[in-house]
Amino acid sequence: MKNGKRLVRTMMLIGILTMSVLALSVAAVAADLTGKQIIETVNNAPVANDARLLMTMTLINGQGQSLSRQMWSWKQGTTKTALVFLAPDDVKGTAFLTIELPDYSNDMWLYLPSLGLTKHIDANSKTQNFMGSDFTYDDMGHRDINDYDYKILREETYDGNHVYVIQATPHDPQEAGYSHMISWIRDDIWKPVKVEYYDLSGKLEKIQTNSKIEKIDGYWAITDMTMENVQTKHKTIVTMTKIEVNTGVPAEVFTSDGLPKLLGLVPQQ
Repeated sequence: MKNGKRLVRTMMLIGILTMSVLALSVAAVAADLTGKQIIETVNNAPVANDARLLMTMTLINGQGQSLSRQMWSWKQGTTKTALVFLAPDDVKGTAFLTIELPDYSNDMWLYLPSLGLTKHIDANSKTQNFMGSDFTYDDMGHRDINDYDYKILREETYDGNHVYVIQATPHDPQEAGYSHMISWIRDDIWKPVKVEYYDLSGKLEKIQTNSKIEKIDGYWAITDMTMENVQTKHKTIVTMTKIEVNTGVPAEVFTSDGLPKLLGLVPQQ
């Protein structure tokens, strides 16, 4: 009986030691991560081949007055996004396309139905706000992670989840439109839950809060986000009301010539 008890205690000790070694191994792996590796992990997280989304964008000014817009969007992986405004009437049919090029720059186009004009968004315009929202054109696209230096500021708990707090400093702040950005990255799903944007003078300009992240058919997706300009007291809330993944998206959706036709390609609700 004593030998049995000693065996149990020995097995328990082995189990505790094993768990301790595993915990140390996980901590060591986490400690070895650099800021850039964390951002690369975020960028390399699995995404659907394509997706279709119904979204509501709400603009709220400093006096609390709001304006809601409804949009339909198509995505191909992380490299192509097209969207068209469904309502209200003053923006209905307005369409936007962004395509990530092999050099990681973004090719962007905007269709204005009131003018019957498809406009290419040049590099000088990419730091301007998109359709009166608090998102710039660059915010709507993807940034080349090699254009930034990264630093882990700290690890902490955010809304009950462990996060890495990463500072990204652009090599060319004028081109990026910001002096630096600070992101809170959940390391269980590798998604940012909060991003702070600092203007060229180094003052906090905007805060993006990704308040709802859901798993849709096996893929993590940000379904509610708010971008608040703390300097102007204006904010934009984007809510995904419908998401469908891997349904197949026609190639014509992701062409500048196809922008005037996007409204006719919206599925019946």
